[in-house]
Amino acid sequence: MPQGDSGRASIDLGAGVSRRDVMRRLGAASAVGATASLAGCSDLVFRDGEDDGSSARNCEDGVNYQQIDLVPPPTDLDYESGGNEREVNMVTHDAATSFFDPTMAGLHDAASQVGWSANFSGPTGGEDVEEQVTILESTVDAGPDVILTTIIDEHAYDSVLQEALDNDIVVLAYNANSLSTQQMEEQFDRALAYVGQDNYAAGYVCGLAAAERLESDDGQVTIATCCPGHSALGERAAGIKDALTEETGVETDQLDVTDDSNEGIARLEDHIASTENLLGIVGTDAYTWFIGEALKSQGVEDELLGGGFDLEEPTMEAINNGVMDYTIGQDPYSQGYVPTMLAWLYMERGIPPKDYKTGAEVIDQENIEFALKRSDWSTLLEQQG
Repeated sequence: MPQGDSGRASIDLGAGVSRRDVMRRLGAASAVGATASLAGCSDLVFRDGEDDGSSARNCEDGVNYQQIDLVPPPTDLDYESGGNEREVNMVTHDAATSFFDPTMAGLHDAASQVGWSANFSGPTGGEDVEEQVTILESTVDAGPDVILTTIIDEHAYDSVLQEALDNDIVVLAYNANSLSTQQMEEQFDRALAYVGQDNYAAGYVCGLAAAERLESDDGQVTIATCCPGHSALGERAAGIKDALTEETGVETDQLDVTDDSNEGIARLEDHIASTENLLGIVGTDAYTWFIGEALKSQGVEDELLGGGFDLEEPTMEAINNGVMDYTIGQDPYSQGYVPTMLAWLYMERGIPPKDYKTGAEVIDQENIEFALKRSDWSTLLEQQG
């Protein structure tokens, strides 16, 4: 991925930047992020009509709703013009993964359509909250009109986001938001809109997909995660477990596979060899492709269920080749496109941003051909250049 300061990615997008140039930069990005990496995602969680404290909106007496704060934008509304040239900067916690290629494509499309310039940046050495906050501080100092950022820690971003808001920079969260409505209102006197997945609900969908494909419920399904303690992945795992418990009689267990491919695949291989009555393994993150490698190496791809999360190329190919059964997509393209459009609506039309759920796509052999075609983001950018 093209780098500005050492260890940081920086890609210019939007109006005045050709799609061919973006495609070329994305090609460089995939070289940096050759191995799949976690795209951490915290989200709205509602269970049994209760707000568990991690939700970004209200839920009372079983009613899930968004109450919109009518906060005027830091701009004058001018309906006689077609809009102003502005700058939107998107900052991620991990720019070393190809997960965000479609997010950049969505950002580029939206910014180009409204005539804004855009930039995507983040740490290139993997997930790094401290470095992301440093990048955000530099971004605030540069004074863009809009900042779109992932928020994967409850406290690390408070100061820099407050500084951005104090400087009339519009801030929205995408892909991950660890802050509850109460936390945001206490800290920023407003709730920041979020574009991304509901992780517990997505985990529940993942569990339902597993339940539908199990040939027996006399045994165990293992939930594999790269990062025990990661709140978003924990919510996914909880959703998977609840769905399996409610729909089947299987037992569940959780396995730490780390984010290292050699170690993760080895742990999965050992688990397959040593676990009696194992019916399948379901992942919670972008390292789901480890499962396919382990199933194939142990020669049990036709015997055990394999499923999980995200649309990394090795996972998609494993489904296409019949090694794995399914994966859950979270629409990373919309995570770049929608918040940019929400910011435009706010700044040019006075419409406050709202949360946008990107849902949970079940990708399996029935739709893998289209899913693979759609995921060719570099070709899309080149064709539209």
